Amino acid sequence: MSLPAEQRRLADLFRGTPVVIEMQADGSMRVAVPLKFSFDKGRAAVKPPLAKVLDYVVPSLRGDNMRARVAAPLDTPKSAASLAQERATSTRDYLVAKGIPMTHFAALAPSQTDGVEIVVSDAALVR
Repeated sequence: MSLPAEQRRLADLFRGTPVVIEMQADGSMRVAVPLKFSFDKGRAAVKPPLAKVLDYVVPSLRGDNMRARVAAPLDTPKSAASLAQERATSTRDYLVAKGIPMTHFAALAPSQTDGVEIVVSDAALVR
Protein backbone atom coordinates (compact mmCIF):
# COMPACT_ATOMS: atom_id res chain seq x y z
CA MET A 1 0.00 0.00 0.00
CA SER A 2 1.28 3.50 -0.80
CA LEU A 3 2.08 6.00 1.93
CA PRO A 4 -0.72 8.38 0.83
CA ALA A 5 -3.17 5.46 1.07
CA GLU A 6 -1.75 4.55 4.49
CA GLN A 7 -2.08 8.17 5.61
CA ARG A 8 -5.77 8.18 4.60
CA ARG A 9 -6.37 4.83 6.36
CA LEU A 10 -4.70 5.98 9.57
CA ALA A 11 -6.27 9.46 9.47
CA ASP A 12 -9.70 7.83 9.22
CA LEU A 13 -8.93 5.53 12.17
CA PHE A 14 -7.75 8.39 14.38
CA ARG A 15 -10.23 11.07 13.28
CA GLY A 16 -11.48 12.95 16.35
CA THR A 17 -8.42 12.06 18.44
CA PRO A 18 -5.32 14.13 19.22
CA VAL A 19 -3.19 11.84 17.03
CA VAL A 20 -1.89 13.64 13.93
CA ILE A 21 -1.27 11.71 10.72
CA GLU A 22 -0.09 13.80 7.78
CA MET A 23 1.86 13.62 4.57
CA GLN A 24 4.93 15.84 4.38
CA ALA A 25 6.35 17.71 1.38
CA ASP A 26 9.10 15.10 0.90
CA GLY A 27 6.55 12.28 0.49
CA SER A 28 6.98 10.86 3.99
CA MET A 29 4.15 10.28 6.45
CA ARG A 30 4.34 11.84 9.91
CA VAL A 31 2.53 10.28 12.88
CA ALA A 32 2.48 12.38 16.07
CA VAL A 33 1.13 11.29 19.44
CA PRO A 34 0.96 13.78 22.35
CA LEU A 35 3.29 13.05 25.26
CA LYS A 36 0.49 12.55 27.81
CA PHE A 37 -0.75 9.56 25.77
CA SER A 38 2.73 8.18 25.13
CA PHE A 39 4.72 8.04 28.38
CA ASP A 40 4.27 8.65 32.09
CA LYS A 41 6.30 11.48 33.58
CA GLY A 42 9.95 10.48 33.96
CA ARG A 43 9.34 7.06 32.36
CA ALA A 44 10.28 5.46 29.06
CA ALA A 45 7.77 2.58 28.98
CA VAL A 46 5.26 2.85 26.12
CA LYS A 47 1.75 3.58 27.45
CA PRO A 48 -1.25 1.66 26.06
CA PRO A 49 -2.58 4.57 23.93
CA LEU A 50 0.78 4.92 22.15
CA ALA A 51 0.97 1.14 21.78
CA LYS A 52 -2.44 1.17 20.06
CA VAL A 53 -1.24 3.81 17.57
CA LEU A 54 1.98 1.87 16.94
CA ASP A 55 -0.02 -1.30 16.32
CA TYR A 56 -1.87 0.51 13.52
CA VAL A 57 1.40 1.93 12.10
CA VAL A 58 3.06 -1.51 11.84
CA PRO A 59 1.54 -2.34 8.40
CA SER A 60 2.97 0.94 7.06
CA LEU A 61 6.48 -0.27 7.94
CA ARG A 62 6.31 -3.80 6.55
CA GLY A 63 7.54 -3.12 2.99
CA ASP A 64 11.19 -3.85 2.21
CA ASN A 65 11.88 -0.21 1.26
CA MET A 66 10.13 1.34 4.25
CA ARG A 67 12.16 3.30 6.77
CA ALA A 68 11.21 5.13 9.94
CA ARG A 69 12.65 7.87 12.08
CA VAL A 70 11.47 7.91 15.69
CA ALA A 71 11.65 10.97 17.91
CA ALA A 72 10.45 11.31 21.49
CA PRO A 73 10.26 14.31 23.85
CA LEU A 74 11.46 15.15 27.32
CA ASP A 75 8.96 15.94 30.07
CA THR A 76 10.39 19.45 30.48
CA PRO A 77 13.40 21.27 29.03
CA LYS A 78 15.19 20.54 32.32
CA SER A 79 14.65 16.76 32.14
CA ALA A 80 17.68 14.54 31.63
CA ALA A 81 18.47 14.48 27.90
CA SER A 82 18.83 10.72 28.04
CA LEU A 83 15.08 10.37 28.72
CA ALA A 84 14.20 11.39 25.16
CA GLN A 85 16.64 8.82 23.77
CA GLU A 86 15.26 6.12 26.07
CA ARG A 87 11.72 6.93 24.94
CA ALA A 88 12.66 6.84 21.26
CA THR A 89 14.44 3.53 21.82
CA SER A 90 11.44 2.13 23.68
CA THR A 91 9.14 3.16 20.83
CA ARG A 92 11.45 1.56 18.25
CA ASP A 93 11.80 -1.60 20.34
CA TYR A 94 8.00 -1.89 20.55
CA LEU A 95 7.82 -1.83 16.74
CA VAL A 96 10.69 -4.34 16.44
CA ALA A 97 8.82 -6.67 18.83
CA LYS A 98 5.87 -6.44 16.41
CA GLY A 99 8.07 -7.76 13.60
CA ILE A 100 9.55 -4.63 12.01
CA PRO A 101 13.23 -5.27 11.21
CA MET A 102 15.76 -3.12 13.04
CA THR A 103 17.17 -2.18 9.62
CA HIS A 104 13.96 -0.23 8.89
CA PHE A 105 14.90 2.44 11.42
CA ALA A 106 16.97 5.33 10.11
CA ALA A 107 17.42 7.29 13.32
CA LEU A 108 16.30 7.86 16.88
CA ALA A 109 16.23 11.41 18.17
CA PRO A 110 14.82 13.84 20.70
CA SER A 111 11.55 15.31 19.46
CA GLN A 112 11.37 18.99 18.71
CA THR A 113 7.67 18.89 19.64
CA ASP A 114 5.73 17.84 22.74
CA GLY A 115 4.92 14.38 21.43
CA VAL A 116 6.27 11.20 19.93
CA GLU A 117 6.87 11.39 16.20
CA ILE A 118 7.27 8.52 13.79
CA VAL A 119 8.16 9.57 10.25
CA VAL A 120 7.67 6.78 7.74
CA SER A 121 9.20 7.00 4.29
CA ASP A 122 9.76 4.82 1.27
CA ALA A 123 13.54 4.77 0.87
CA ALA A 124 13.13 4.28 -2.88
CA LEU A 125 11.12 7.53 -3.24
CA VAL A 126 12.45 9.90 -0.59
CA ARG A 127 15.93 11.27 -1.18
